[in-house]
Amino acid sequence: MKRILLSSAAVFAFAGAASADGHSNISLSGDVTLGYNDDVEAGFYWDAGVDVALSATLDNGLTAAASFDMNIVEDNSVRPTSGDVTFDDWEVSLTSATAGMYFGVTSFAAETLWQSAGDMGADNFSEADDEVVLRSDITFGNVQTSLSYAVADDAGVEADDDFTQLSVAAVGEFGNFTVGFAYQEESGTFGGALGSAANGDYTDGSVFGIFAQTSVAGFDVELAYAENDAAGTDSLGLEVGYTVGDVTLGAYYVSESVADDAYGVSVGYASGPVSVAAYFTDDRGSEEYALQGSYDVGNGLVITAGMIDGDSATDDDFSNYIVAEYDLGGGASVMASFADANVAGSDDIDTFGGYELLDGTTVEVSFAF
Repeated sequence: MKRILLSSAAVFAFAGAASADGHSNISLSGDVTLGYNDDVEAGFYWDAGVDVALSATLDNGLTAAASFDMNIVEDNSVRPTSGDVTFDDWEVSLTSATAGMYFGVTSFAAETLWQSAGDMGADNFSEADDEVVLRSDITFGNVQTSLSYAVADDAGVEADDDFTQLSVAAVGEFGNFTVGFAYQEESGTFGGALGSAANGDYTDGSVFGIFAQTSVAGFDVELAYAENDAAGTDSLGLEVGYTVGDVTLGAYYVSESVADDAYGVSVGYASGPVSVAAYFTDDRGSEEYALQGSYDVGNGLVITAGMIDGDSATDDDFSNYIVAEYDLGGGASVMASFADANVAGSDDIDTFGGYELLDGTTVEVSFAF
């Protein structure tokens, strides 16, 4: 017998929905990128995309919406090879001021509301990546709730059961405290056959977590606990943040039932055109540290430089990079970068300090419409 909890919530939240005879809106936005890199076979690379958003206000005040991305990616050695237009991240929704129903490539319930305290090993809730999801969000006063099921993967291959891996979460604010919980059940056939095989962020096991946040004497404090039944692990994490003037400090410690504990510290400074950030983490025996600084020269030019060093399963990961980005106005920009990465497969696009860069020297122009 199929569960009807999600359908029941939808009935109560959207009772009286009418036809879409109200306002309709269609918006288009897009981007085009052309670049050259001296360390890859093809040299030049380019791609383009169009984002489409549709919405209509129904007679009873509800909003019906749909969105999807059209991607055009040309054949080269550093980006996905395709000569056709592909459609990604499609979603349809029906929302009101206090509730929403979402269907498509969207987030799971636990993923939407869960907040970890540091890098917790047991709170590995599934993160959607091309799975089709049916989700309901409802707000009751100062409490947000969310419930979802995985339905199918993005290729349209359905599971033996229409719905799998129930995921529920809630977050409430009570005075100076924010508390919440998240739960996902053990996955069915979908997870083993499609989810975990195609998406490393999809986990088959049952996971439960609770957290609480508050502010005391200028300190932001969070305590969280999570347990993973399938792995037989649990994590207890404490995270603290403090801001004084232009400086932001952060630290966390996670006690793990299995494997080494995890901890980390961070510091950030931002004043006028200058910003600097650094962190050190030791997550269950894997260390990493990074330092990045940026300077806003003015007239649209920002220069950023940094380095990352840490452990991996195969070698020491080390990367340093420098980026000069110039805003031409009107959605156009030019970026020049150099990245030197001692990482296997560094010819691919990697993320360095918030930038997606290629190893070697790159010059790239992009336009947003």
